[in-house]
Amino acid sequence: MGNCFNQDENAKTSLKSLKKVDQLQSQSLQDQDINKITLKDFLSQGQIGRGQFGKVYKVKMKNSSQEYAMKVIKKSEIIQYGLVEHTMLEKSVLIRSKNPFVVKLKYSFQTDQKLYLVMELVNGGQLSKILSKYNQNRFTQIQAQFCAAEIILGLEYIHETLKVLYRDLKPDNILVTQDGHLKLTDFGLSKQYDTQDMKFFTFVGTPEYIAPEILLKSGHNSSVDWWSLGILLYEMLVGYTPFRDKYNNQRVIENNIIQSEILFPDFLSNEAKDIISQLLNKDPNNRLGSRSVDQIKKHIFFSQINWDDIYYLRIKSPILDGLTKILQQKQTENKGVPKKIFETPQSQIRQTKGQFEGFSVNQDEY
Repeated sequence: MGNCFNQDENAKTSLKSLKKVDQLQSQSLQDQDINKITLKDFLSQGQIGRGQFGKVYKVKMKNSSQEYAMKVIKKSEIIQYGLVEHTMLEKSVLIRSKNPFVVKLKYSFQTDQKLYLVMELVNGGQLSKILSKYNQNRFTQIQAQFCAAEIILGLEYIHETLKVLYRDLKPDNILVTQDGHLKLTDFGLSKQYDTQDMKFFTFVGTPEYIAPEILLKSGHNSSVDWWSLGILLYEMLVGYTPFRDKYNNQRVIENNIIQSEILFPDFLSNEAKDIISQLLNKDPNNRLGSRSVDQIKKHIFFSQINWDDIYYLRIKSPILDGLTKILQQKQTENKGVPKKIFETPQSQIRQTKGQFEGFSVNQDEY
């Protein structure tokens, strides 16, 4: 399902927020000064993903043969929908990322028409595809505990270190490494905040994962990410989301989120039902995690989890069987010949120079 948002929060704050985000980037230099890497340094190996405002390609760097994932975004669309601030923030999050569960940025650069984010390549693909390889599209409790634990540590870092609301947690935005570990990606709907008390009012997110306070426009903070975690945990254990509609009617889904109670299948454990119920508390002030992430970590559902072992990747991933099927499938797919990457001649595209000053960075400089 596609992302939903409006421009209430963007139109008046984009330029102000651009300055704020660039201050967080300790080296905010002119593009031509900081960036020696350009589009000509890469060869495309084919498209591997697509979002609402960008495509993702597997690329190879010419001088090293190192492979990356390259996200390509049209400037004109970002400006049209008032998402300049979000795009600059996404770059900021990725370049500052120093957490094993958040995708890292290697390079970013721009042309007159497009923005390019060159990130580490995560070979296992999306968690949603791994999930689909298991019986009835669901994990065992042990598998779900492991995945949720890694996601929690990623969200904790995003909230407490980067001071960012994620706002789009879902299986499609969780990548899996070839060793079966998880990484959060796609921060295009994220929001920077100064204090936990700050609230935002934009309608933003993916329908089945949106928290009720977003739908009601009553103001939201980082607690919305813990709501989405509850939805994700339910989906991993049950095989579908709790407030879905069989006809995929967005209005019905929204009404279910606001009004309906959660229905649990009998096969779920009591501890799973309890943590999901607390994460999906419709009152964000009483939601599990609203006061501290330790509320979630100390829940009985995670009683067998050693959080240090999870952080340092000392636990063998329990989702390797599904991952192996994905990797084998990729090996059998035809490999295209690497190709040069071209752009439409700039005379045919509206010029957008000056809108994204400070976007280009080179991780080698840090």
